[in-house]
Amino acid sequence: MGYLAKEKVNRGRQPEMDWLKAFCIVCMIILHIYEDCTDHASGFLNDALEWICTFTGAATFMVCMGIGMRYSRNQGPKNYLLRGLELITVSQFLNILRSGIPNLIAYLIKGEPIFIANSLLVVQADVLTFAGLAFLAMALLKLIKVPDAGILIIGIVLNVVAIPLSTPPVDTSDYLLNQFIGFFVVTEAEAYFSFLAYFVFVAFGYFIGGLYPRITNKDGLSTRILLFVTPVCVAYYIVRFTVSIPFLPEMGSSLQYLLVPGTDAWAVCLSSLVFLALFHKISKLMGGKAPSLVNHISGNINSYYCVSYIFTLPMQTLLLAAWGHLMPGMVLPTVYALIVIVLCYLIIDINEKHLHFHLVTLKQPKKGIVFAVIWIVTILIMIYAYPKVSTYATMWNNYLIP
Repeated sequence: MGYLAKEKVNRGRQPEMDWLKAFCIVCMIILHIYEDCTDHASGFLNDALEWICTFTGAATFMVCMGIGMRYSRNQGPKNYLLRGLELITVSQFLNILRSGIPNLIAYLIKGEPIFIANSLLVVQADVLTFAGLAFLAMALLKLIKVPDAGILIIGIVLNVVAIPLSTPPVDTSDYLLNQFIGFFVVTEAEAYFSFLAYFVFVAFGYFIGGLYPRITNKDGLSTRILLFVTPVCVAYYIVRFTVSIPFLPEMGSSLQYLLVPGTDAWAVCLSSLVFLALFHKISKLMGGKAPSLVNHISGNINSYYCVSYIFTLPMQTLLLAAWGHLMPGMVLPTVYALIVIVLCYLIIDINEKHLHFHLVTLKQPKKGIVFAVIWIVTILIMIYAYPKVSTYATMWNNYLIP
């Protein structure tokens, strides 16, 4: 291939990657506010963000994560194993802060079933949990020395297999069992990011990441991608949005987002390449570097995700407990979303400059104690809440929100 060298020549920070991650997380934060804090999310901006997240969103994050794995200093199975366990535990800590504790407090004050039901979302198949499982899988695949192409084939096969296993979503008639299975396939519990459906994006990113450091002419390659891949993506999505295709869920439906099945997955992967090419061109126009704000967001992507959610779902709980309804219209949630983004920046910046607190960088034995407490608190919330819930809150019933 004329654009690839035999050796690594494209090392260091990749500005287009920073642009893409920052773009995705900002869109995601605003969309989360619309979805979780408004009565009936609607309006041009909400619809546009939902449309954008159809071919970016969490799937693109996972492509970027896969590419980033190849730029990591520590790429051994042990490092991937530890990283996976850390991400799962961080995700669990987030679940406690955004769902478990706020809803338990609301339940103890109001006594309404909706809050105790939502407190059980302390366990769910969230994107950070999936990312942790993906690192665990990569640790195993690296240990048994599966080549890059083999990992990509495995991801494709798992994504295809997920379609018959998840349509209709699995229902064992037991919520906790549904939730456990939901980490791997779509179930009637909260299974937004099942391993089988989404691993293909990590695998694709990992495969591309093996090529990325060898790119000799990124500008020329980006031009070709924009000229030849963009029309393919546009044509595919026009057909997908307008034509009913057998064996594939309706485009834009919940099940389609949960599965991103078959050709939809490949369209997302190609769209990710288009966005990387586009942001490379933008970066080139700006001197070949991303602005400091973009670098800040990209470099703290998990922190932005976690901190933003602390201002999202607890706000939903507060609104329902205090007023019985969520934010009306779009002006107020739009303003709130911008405030949340600013708060995220300030909190993360203060932490980076002064506090330096990160769960994953705690020293032993403090780290082991904190991680153990996170899991103990999770179990205690489940033990307390589970017997009190008769109808479980999931995406399928809009979390029991009237």
